[in-house]
Amino acid sequence: MKKAIYIIIPIILLMLSGCATFETKANTYPLMYAKQPSNVLILPPVNLSTAPEAKEYFMSTLTEAASETGYYFLPLEVTTQFLISEGLYDTEIIPDDLLPQFKEYFNADAVLITQIVEWDKAYFIIGGNVTVALDFALKSTTTGEVLWNYAGKIVYDTSGGSNQGLLFALLETAVKTAAQDYVPIAKGINKQVLETMPVGKYHPRNYQDQADQVKILSENKQ
Repeated sequence: MKKAIYIIIPIILLMLSGCATFETKANTYPLMYAKQPSNVLILPPVNLSTAPEAKEYFMSTLTEAASETGYYFLPLEVTTQFLISEGLYDTEIIPDDLLPQFKEYFNADAVLITQIVEWDKAYFIIGGNVTVALDFALKSTTTGEVLWNYAGKIVYDTSGGSNQGLLFALLETAVKTAAQDYVPIAKGINKQVLETMPVGKYHPRNYQDQADQVKILSENKQ
């Protein structure tokens, strides 16, 4: 079952709200090219969903996707104790005046702040779905500026697709939705969202992706 999920999942990046346009990375995220951050510290995600397990699953998929962006991401294990001591391990707001400490202690040029907005499953009479929605922001540790931000959402249809009667379809959908594996969905959205980020200096296309097109929402613009 799990193997099939990886194959049939329709990885579709949906917009949370607003109108979408296609623009170049250079026009959309000029600060990324101007500041050229190199070392990035990933802050533990803020879990706004109703699923307590979302934070752990999300972190396990984010690290893999982040490793392909051309930046050096500091190991979270190294920074966790500092974050706990500062009361930042599970906080929604990072004060800008604290950002320079990440530069001082960890030589981090930027911090990646994420929010898990939705991590939910639902089923109904003739269908069902699972939803993962995430917000991302990369902030400079020296200026507090938002260098890059994006919002992404995936809805995966878990409808049973059975023709053997309404009751059977309801039960099939409920079981399938309840057993849905969120990990490949989170991997898909992390990969697609992080691909909108201009690549870092450790990527072979550094500075060569400025003309690449990205799908941008009004709330994703700088």
